[in-house]
Amino acid sequence: MSTVEPGNVLVERYRLGQQASTDLAAATAWEAHDLILDREVRVTLVSGPYAGDALDSARRAALVTDPRLVRVLDAGSDADNRRYVVTEPHTGITLTEIVSSGLVDEQQARAIVGEAASALSVAHARGVHHTALRPEAVRVDGHQVRVTGLGLDGGLASGDTLNGKPAQLDAQGLVALLYYAMTARWPGHDLEADWIAKDTLIPLPAQLDASGAVAPLSTLVPHVDTDIDALVGRTFDPSGGTDGPMNPDDVTTALAPWGEVSVVASLPGFVQPEPEGPRRQSIADAFSGEGAPPVRRPVSGRIARNDETIATGAGAVPAGYPEPQSEYTYEPQAYGQHSPVPPPPPEAAPQGYDQFGQPLGQAQPGYDQAQYAPEGAPQQYPPQFAPGGYDPNSGYYEQDGGFATQPAPKRGGVNPTPIVLGLVGVAVVAGLIWAINAVLSPPPELIADASPTPTVSTSASGAGEEGDDSAQPSPPAQTEARPLIDSAALLGTLEWDGQTIDHPEAVERAFDSDPATFYFTTTYQQAGFGGFKDSLGMELKLREPATVTKVELLTNTPGGKVQILKGGAGGEVLAEGAFAQTTTFDLTEPVESDSFTIWITELPQVSDGFRLELYEVVLS
Repeated sequence: MSTVEPGNVLVERYRLGQQASTDLAAATAWEAHDLILDREVRVTLVSGPYAGDALDSARRAALVTDPRLVRVLDAGSDADNRRYVVTEPHTGITLTEIVSSGLVDEQQARAIVGEAASALSVAHARGVHHTALRPEAVRVDGHQVRVTGLGLDGGLASGDTLNGKPAQLDAQGLVALLYYAMTARWPGHDLEADWIAKDTLIPLPAQLDASGAVAPLSTLVPHVDTDIDALVGRTFDPSGGTDGPMNPDDVTTALAPWGEVSVVASLPGFVQPEPEGPRRQSIADAFSGEGAPPVRRPVSGRIARNDETIATGAGAVPAGYPEPQSEYTYEPQAYGQHSPVPPPPPEAAPQGYDQFGQPLGQAQPGYDQAQYAPEGAPQQYPPQFAPGGYDPNSGYYEQDGGFATQPAPKRGGVNPTPIVLGLVGVAVVAGLIWAINAVLSPPPELIADASPTPTVSTSASGAGEEGDDSAQPSPPAQTEARPLIDSAALLGTLEWDGQTIDHPEAVERAFDSDPATFYFTTTYQQAGFGGFKDSLGMELKLREPATVTKVELLTNTPGGKVQILKGGAGGEVLAEGAFAQTTTFDLTEPVESDSFTIWITELPQVSDGFRLELYEVVLS
């Protein structure tokens, strides 16, 4: 792996970029770009004695789809025997980074671990387990929890974490994450194992009580929920009892319900952003030296209003003040002793009119000259607003120059109501005309009967013949059904340790029209299926009987031997040969059937054994 550098293209598809961080000792991660699908990916090159286990478990994890699980996109080996696993990019911040800023409160800890448990429950239903949960494997991206390393991490840690109860191991890891988020102490499996990189930040182990059990959560976190405290106690019972959760579903049930996940809410209070304060001092206070304390902008984003505005309602004018008479908010000519803002310059008005458009010599509408008090008396006219939306009475400054409590100015322009009514009327008239035409027009059958009779071509044998038979149209040709694969099933599978090997759950990926997905067999150490059996079949069942003349197999593993059979096992052999990147079988004559079988008698050889990777099957 020392020869890998930024800019290298892996398997003629993934262009490597910057090297990414990983806490796996036997792995090197890279940010990469998929040249075929034009998307960003993460490429992890694996090595060591458990590299083969990592590839096999990653391929199984590729069958699991959940937005909270970082999906495995590809896994295999290149020509230089470099083994790789391609996943979605890692986004967000790890639980380690969150806890490094401070402990997580109980609600957010429940939400983060609850989402992770729900995601692993989906994987558990498909028989896939993580088995290597730790703080670095859980990320929070905004309101989304992402679990990384499904399949890959557990494969590289096979020598330390693999046991007979992987589902229970995941359940214990989830409860350990809950305990760690609230205490910064790790009660789970040993993270100083060989499969963890030596430069990884390892959390402190959990404290133990006199009996050797993990210290109860209630002794470290005040006012913790008794159910959560009991869950931790059952999970890490030193007596090895079975009262704890046995799978991720049990953890999900124990933590539900939980609220929304938020990376900001997960941080402690002393690092959360404070609500925005007032932008400037009140101008009224600057002149008078007195005034109410400035109003802080609410966290909810709603505009603060003073007591006078609240009493009169939003948009109302206080008692004693006139209603606005034009689209502009104007001020009277007289100003008090402490008027903070001078009147705006008057706009040009026609000769004989004042700055407000009123005839000279007439009083301002809505104002009584007697209302202006002598100097020193409290102001009785409407308050003046500074440019930019500043209100000296409330101490609130709005950058965009508007108040929710200020009456919206009336805007001039064309009244749209007549235009809209006119358009509606035109639409109604057009609809009536269309309806009348539809009623009065002849039905389509009459129009078709009135059209000229089309010329019908006859067969070559009937060319030149005359009579009634020649005038009759020939029956339409029967359209052959397309060979559409409806389902598939494996033939000749084996049971091993209670599970069916050769991945029958992945057969649908061989005909899903997506070249990024593929079906794969178990990796054997011999071409003849390790001596456990002599063949394996994949029966393709068509939606309806159809005629097939060509069978194409797209694979990533050339070699081996394969036959194409008509029907199921024991059917007629239509073609045979070896696998290639694109294996094409042209049948000697068209064959009509409702099923065809790909019968594998010898597996292709790959870097870590013998395995078939079948990307797509195309029948035509």
